[in-house]
Amino acid sequence: MIFKHELKSNLKMFLIWTLILGLFNFAMLLVYPSLQETMKDMASNFEKMGDFAVAFGMDKLNIAETIGYYGTYVGVMLSICGGLFAAMIGCGILAKEEGGHTVEYLFTLPYSRLQIVLQKIGAVVVLIIAFDVINFFLCQVGLLAIGADEVSFKSLVIYHIAQMLFHLEVAFIGVLISACTKKVNLGIGLGIALILYFMDMMSRIIDKIDFFKYITPYYYANAADVLVKNEIDPLLLTIGSIIGIGCLVGGSLVYIKRDLAA
Repeated sequence: MIFKHELKSNLKMFLIWTLILGLFNFAMLLVYPSLQETMKDMASNFEKMGDFAVAFGMDKLNIAETIGYYGTYVGVMLSICGGLFAAMIGCGILAKEEGGHTVEYLFTLPYSRLQIVLQKIGAVVVLIIAFDVINFFLCQVGLLAIGADEVSFKSLVIYHIAQMLFHLEVAFIGVLISACTKKVNLGIGLGIALILYFMDMMSRIIDKIDFFKYITPYYYANAADVLVKNEIDPLLLTIGSIIGIGCLVGGSLVYIKRDLAA
């Protein structure tokens, strides 16, 4: 019951974010053939931009090629918007009961706090997976429409799996925030998602803070790395998984034990 309710209550936001992003990326892919010659000139200019090119992965991806264009334009939008969507879903999933004064009703249901938390987290996982699957599907349709046969399907699958795992990690960080607050505070979640994004960018161009790559999930899901290497960095993925699961477990324990205001 709670699981279905969470899916239903987040359906509108899910559809807005998923379809707008998916259709935008689909449209960006459709216009690529007409921009291909322009991209060749842009690629040569980006090579001269030093740290800016490194920050956006254009030192590894050639935007004059389909896979480079995909990773640079589609990848950036998917990372930023996907991270923000995941943060919004995670940050609101537990705190909204206190903020909306529905805790008393929730506790009349024949579920323990642990069951409530698990059903809510289950809804978060389903929404994130559905978000990424739909976006992956629309991107593949876009590639088929422009006849991009040279793009490796395996590489794209690995890349989108990396994106999904990173979105789940951000959502689980949001769950921890949600468990520790008495009202939905999207500002904190969105702020953390953006900070993690900029940590990824800065760690690529400033050697002294390259350790940020072990903190931000944007790094192991970056298109410039995954699409070039055809793999997700196992060490960074392991660290990210530990962080995500730790936030999930920590948030669940906090929510189960704390006194909730009606």
